[in-house]
Amino acid sequence: MVKLIYGKAGSGKSTYLFEKIKDIIKENQKIYIITPEQFSFTAEKKLLEVLEEGATVKAEVLTFSRMAYRVISENGKQFKNIENFGKSMLVYDILDNSKKELKFLGKNLQNVELACRSITEFKKHNITVDRLSDVSKNVDDKYLKSKLEDMEIIYRKFQEFINDKFLDENDSLTYLANNLKNTESFNDSVIFIDEFVRIYSSRIFCYRRTYEKS
Repeated sequence: MVKLIYGKAGSGKSTYLFEKIKDIIKENQKIYIITPEQFSFTAEKKLLEVLEEGATVKAEVLTFSRMAYRVISENGKQFKNIENFGKSMLVYDILDNSKKELKFLGKNLQNVELACRSITEFKKHNITVDRLSDVSKNVDDKYLKSKLEDMEIIYRKFQEFINDKFLDENDSLTYLANNLKNTESFNDSVIFIDEFVRIYSSRIFCYRRTYEKS
């Protein structure tokens, strides 16, 4: 079940949400409040103000990233995080070792930055290596085609290197989406999503996750 709460800024959407949490907590239901990283502290403070002492054990503030790492942990996976500096070093190494394959991109720092930025954008928009390959095959412009083919080589080798060893921060939400069904942590719970209004639209989502494994 999904409920959407609409309203303009300052109309009391978050107040309504926390009052709703106050009512649901009495049902002995586990509650999760998901907010952007920058609002998690504010949500935790508001939660303490609204709920009675001890009730916060049943309610927890999470970000999507923290939620993803919890699912990773429950699934028994152990990844090392790859930071921006590590990504740059890896891309530089790929460029250096792929000179004979690359038609357009060299190993200079400008191309390292371009490749890293492109990989980040691919991941954000769910563009896989195979999807990029399909796109490049259908491009007529020789300049663009060469650039896309080079990026396909770099992207593929990047993914092959980090696969099952490292976790790119841009992969965490994809992992969450693909593996949430394999975890029991959030079963039979009520999940509120708040404060994304500034990024998307004036609404708050609330749903009760009660699916059962077959």
